[in-house]
Amino acid sequence: MPASVLAERCRALELALSEKDTALRELQHRAKNSLQLVISLLRLQHHRITDPAARAAYDQTMYRVEVLAILYRQVHETRSETQVNLARYMREVCETAVANVGDLPAPVKVTVEGEPLTTSLYTAMPLGLILNELVMQGLRHAYPDDAWMKVRLERLASGQARLTVADSGRGLPQGFDPDADAATMLVEALATQLGADLDINLGAGTAVRLTLKL
Repeated sequence: MPASVLAERCRALELALSEKDTALRELQHRAKNSLQLVISLLRLQHHRITDPAARAAYDQTMYRVEVLAILYRQVHETRSETQVNLARYMREVCETAVANVGDLPAPVKVTVEGEPLTTSLYTAMPLGLILNELVMQGLRHAYPDDAWMKVRLERLASGQARLTVADSGRGLPQGFDPDADAATMLVEALATQLGADLDINLGAGTAVRLTLKL
């Protein structure tokens, strides 16, 4: 094949790849803006809901949309196409969850530790939703003084990753049924979607471990 023909084909391929990357970034930008618009609309309607149970369910939906909006914004900011810095994403999800829970009976020290791991957008999405549910559910429990919550993401010797959310709270209330709790059912469904192993310890304090392949 003549060198000129080969060079032309290489240029055509580079152009096609560049156009593909541009289209992907534009799609992510539109997704980010669309999610922000949805959040704004949800907030406008928030105060019109007077029933406490209905408002709680409505707010929970809004908080989940916020988790997705954080993800698309970070991907767009880093121009990383489909790769996500999990440590950075986890920290902002936790900060947002703490802010959304609001005032607590006692202060809770929340620490987030994350190894420099990256994963795809489509793995980070359910992982962020799981983390949001676990942190918000944990913070809503009654806490003693000097309470803490620790969130840690680590790579195991097996090559898998493990997300741990543990707290020093008083545990879930007596009579709590995980099979009837919407947040727990969502966590279990998302863990199944990820092909992850989920271990939940509901003793004094709560510890949840999610082991998955990134």
